[in-house]
Amino acid sequence: MIVWACRLDVSTYAANGRAVTPPAVRCPACGGQTGPWSGYLRHLRAGDLLVVFVPRVRCKGCGRTDALLPWFVAPHRYDTVDVIGRALDLHVLGMGVRRIAETLGRPETTVREWCRRLGVVAADLAARLLAAAVRIGWSGFELPTAPKPRALAAVAAVGSAWSRRHGPVPGWRLAALVTGGTFLAPNTGSPLAGTVPRPVMAGTPSSGGSRCHPTLPRRSPSGATT
Repeated sequence: MIVWACRLDVSTYAANGRAVTPPAVRCPACGGQTGPWSGYLRHLRAGDLLVVFVPRVRCKGCGRTDALLPWFVAPHRYDTVDVIGRALDLHVLGMGVRRIAETLGRPETTVREWCRRLGVVAADLAARLLAAAVRIGWSGFELPTAPKPRALAAVAAVGSAWSRRHGPVPGWRLAALVTGGTFLAPNTGSPLAGTVPRPVMAGTPSSGGSRCHPTLPRRSPSGATT
């Protein structure tokens, strides 16, 4: 799984379907060149329920395959990164889970799980985001020491550092980019944590890259279209 900086809004990305244009990326395992390797459709809940296409690439060297997720799509989660991030912001600022769920129009059990996961990963998330922020020019002080507020401050820090170079972007999208989509889970697939040295933000251009060649839909063993 590789997360990339997609400048399209969520609805436009969904409308583009299989014509999305992700950047050319290197293999996280060996650094080799990758090429288009089909993809799959998945649901995404933003303002409306959308169906988005997630392209896949295959390394021409080692044969590894990876999904290319735009930075507003969280792996294995139904809601956008922006919605999840807003819930976490409100949680750290002291709003109760039930009220957050009502405010965002999401199930209380879902919001509770997001908040629970933040409690598990907050310290590690803060460290990763602050390290990335420093590497791209951030030099702040007076950070909170408690894990959850520190994680929130780290999201703001990396957002501030990125925005000076590339323009404003929601901070939680950058958290997804830095952590390879695993900002609410143990980090096992970060583009910054691979064995191949690479620059901050996985070396993917903020404007995207060459168009993925169209691929024909195919059936998985379960019968779903990929």
